[in-house]
Amino acid sequence: MRSEKRPKPSKLEGLYSTPLPASRSGSLFSAFPYPTKISPESIAVFIASHTKPGDTVLDVFGGSGTTGLGAMLCENPPSEVVDLANILKAPVQWGPRNAIIYELSTLGAFVAQTMADPPDPARFLVEAEKLIARCEASTGNLYDAKSPNGECGILRHAIWSEIIECPHCGAHTRFWDAAVRFDPLRLEESFDCSRCRKNTLIAGAPRSDEIFYDPILRSSELRRRREIVMMYGRSGKYNWRRPATEEDAALAEHAIDFKIPTSAPIASIPWGDLHRNGYHTGITHAHHFYTPRNWLAFATIWDEIENAPRHMRDPLRFLALSYNATHATLMTRVVVKKSNQRDFVLTGAQTGVLYVSSLPVEKNLFEGLRRKAKTIGRAFTVLNNRGTVRVVNASSRQLDLQDNSIDYVFTDPPFGGFIPYAELNFLNEIWLGRLTNRRDEIIVSNAQVKSVETYGLLMKEVFAEISRVLKDDGKATVVFHSAKADIWRRLQEAHIKAGLCVEFSSILDKLQGSFKQVNSGVSVRGDPLLLLAKSAIPGSLKNKTADTEAILMQLLMAATEAPDKKERTPERLYSRYVAHCMQQGLPISIDAAGFYSRAREILGSI
Repeated sequence: MRSEKRPKPSKLEGLYSTPLPASRSGSLFSAFPYPTKISPESIAVFIASHTKPGDTVLDVFGGSGTTGLGAMLCENPPSEVVDLANILKAPVQWGPRNAIIYELSTLGAFVAQTMADPPDPARFLVEAEKLIARCEASTGNLYDAKSPNGECGILRHAIWSEIIECPHCGAHTRFWDAAVRFDPLRLEESFDCSRCRKNTLIAGAPRSDEIFYDPILRSSELRRRREIVMMYGRSGKYNWRRPATEEDAALAEHAIDFKIPTSAPIASIPWGDLHRNGYHTGITHAHHFYTPRNWLAFATIWDEIENAPRHMRDPLRFLALSYNATHATLMTRVVVKKSNQRDFVLTGAQTGVLYVSSLPVEKNLFEGLRRKAKTIGRAFTVLNNRGTVRVVNASSRQLDLQDNSIDYVFTDPPFGGFIPYAELNFLNEIWLGRLTNRRDEIIVSNAQVKSVETYGLLMKEVFAEISRVLKDDGKATVVFHSAKADIWRRLQEAHIKAGLCVEFSSILDKLQGSFKQVNSGVSVRGDPLLLLAKSAIPGSLKNKTADTEAILMQLLMAATEAPDKKERTPERLYSRYVAHCMQQGLPISIDAAGFYSRAREILGSI
């Protein structure tokens, strides 16, 4: 037993008394886009506080492997990690750790394994440039574009537009012409039809579809009609923009004439909970998420990776996939963020959904990969350690680990029906050649016929495994959020049934919310963070229902004295309410929406 060398609970209490700041930026976080992940720098502080050098850390819901990265950072912690530990007064012991990452997702396991065994950063950047140069040479003038003055240049990105049908007369109008206005930049809510002059709300107007010949499927198919409308390019060092021409439209379709590499998968989409009848019209196969030009570009990239040195192929696949679903598809978009904005802000796909906007964007993949390679190269530079990270691509319902063999667990379980990872990861996993086994996915899903009860049963199996492999003096930190009380109760039942009790609770304070957390009225901003320990006597969820009103008033009194204004928001109060119930073993009896409503009433009367 080595428990006397680990931090005592009294020392850990300080770590859990302050919300843990978790940045959503930096090279490690930005290396690969993956939903709901936590910054490895924050995880490193927890690992270094709960373990000592040489200990083994386990993550049973590994995602893209950030717990493994956190373990790697413990050996030679960068300044931001040391500063964070000092701010939190965390009882850290720096030094190498070992990590075991279990992840069901094919994509998540691939990302985690690649980051856990990084290549030489300088050599990676050289091979990345060679790869992109070969692809540019083999595809010729794929992204050629002329400036407004007729100078030769390259396309940086192009904006496409859906076509609106007037519900009164059937006339067609491009969404761009109907909605987009400059000086100042804005999106109008309605437009006057050019034919019948009647005013129509844009959001409710039908979109035009068309039949086209799909050369990949070799059949006529239905799709949403779109036209290229605005070109953004570069000639020398001069960036420009101009309206698209017929020549641009012809070149955009020119990729169909190329021979698509044999590595390009012809894959039908196993649609589930994320399918929408509107903007997913005609999207039945993976290539329908791409413009012809970007489908050819990405297939060429994937094919050319086979000509790279063997030890660089996975890092280069990592690079390609890091850009693929988020920036290479029709889910790339433009947004208006400020009232005085002169032009659109270019951004990637929305997190956690497969949304295609009315103004999808086509990016120059070769230019984008050059920029992304630099970010990934910086991430590889940070990772240098002697500890081991073992990634297991399997379900955590049955761990291939010995009893009492793990010193510490840090994990971020799936949040019920919040994120259907397997469905989201499809566009990347088809290139890896193996899809996630959805049978073992722990999720609430109509498409998979998995109820809240099914979710709870699967979660119980995993927490039973956590309890089995955790040493008697080991701890488990669990980050979790949900807007639904019944999902929270399933988590409570799972850890209590496994003989684990909540020792401390806190909040993970994400410094930049995801799309759903920013835009949803029933999201939870600030994820409850729980420290679990083995209980000598198995407990049970109390039959007594939590007095929500009394707890809310108690939390409000504490919030009024807190210097952080976030503590007085309904979202943070709900996280505090959940953490209180979890620590007291009280059933969580109210959803976020109902709690928010009552909290706003009380806050409005103060």
